Amino acid sequence: MKPSIKEIAKRLNIAPSTVSRALNDKHDISQSLKEKVNAVAKEIGYKKNSIAARLVNKKSNTIGVFFLSREHINNEENTGFKYVEIILDKIKDKNYDLIIFSVDSDLKDKKKYIDICSERQVEGAIFIGLEDTDENTELLRNIDVPTVILEKRVSGKNISYIGSDNEYGVNLILDHLFELGHQDIAFIKGPNFIECSKDRFNAFYKRMTSLNLYKDSFVKEGNFRLKSGYKATQELLNNDKIPTAIIASSDSMAIGAMKAIEEKGLRIPDDISLVGYDGFEIGAFLSPSLTTVYQDFQTMGIKAVETLFSMIENKESSVNLVFKPKLIERKSTKKIFS
Repeated sequence: MKPSIKEIAKRLNIAPSTVSRALNDKHDISQSLKEKVNAVAKEIGYKKNSIAARLVNKKSNTIGVFFLSREHINNEENTGFKYVEIILDKIKDKNYDLIIFSVDSDLKDKKKYIDICSERQVEGAIFIGLEDTDENTELLRNIDVPTVILEKRVSGKNISYIGSDNEYGVNLILDHLFELGHQDIAFIKGPNFIECSKDRFNAFYKRMTSLNLYKDSFVKEGNFRLKSGYKATQELLNNDKIPTAIIASSDSMAIGAMKAIEEKGLRIPDDISLVGYDGFEIGAFLSPSLTTVYQDFQTMGIKAVETLFSMIENKESSVNLVFKPKLIERKSTKKIFS
């Protein structure tokens, strides 16, 4: 005989309706009873008909994750995919499905993404790497499901923001370099259409101008990728005056910078100090190991999922959560002697 809800109910001496509510993780059933019901269900080999349950509950149990920025999809660090791995791991025990959408970075066809949420009956959405445009902000405010955005601030009734304090992170680097005696500091920024990139450069510009240390010739633009860091550093080293330290807005660009510095016959950190941003594992295995700002993607990814489920299941209000990064001092920076 096929295992059934009635058999579970009989074993536990409770009503079949109570078993059903426990299996569907209803809030009026105690956690201890849910555990007992699930244990018996596993013992007898009972499999819940998730499709039927969703039809009854009028729920899709589906979360959509949207990649919007090509820099987050294609860069060597795979920032977006790191988030997806964390999100997948976090929701696997929630009985939800995850649909991953790779969409146009400039969101030209805005209606399409609203329709995706509607047609797939997505109950909540997470956006990663949204380009910083008014059009994208407008799009998000028109999506009528709970939404969490990583790395772009957008206010709205159903919108929560999870991000890192980029100004704080850049100032950690500058504090470190100033303590080592550096003043001629160059900056390789990321693309202007990414909010975290703009935040990092603005923090650098604000601090350096306040100290009369800012030089236009010491600022170059990259795109978070290795090659752009390499090219930007070549340009910096072709100046009449070269910096004593370089800050790259991503670890990938810092690695590209390393190659350009070495090709110029200069040594890190003896001739030039170098700092990255993001704190990816590869930095510890470079020679010299890379000083960098570490962003806790694990915590931010987990918090994004927890926040989204609070909005979906508990109807909680949207939140803005900003996490402080930390500086990891390694061997690519050094005190200078005048």
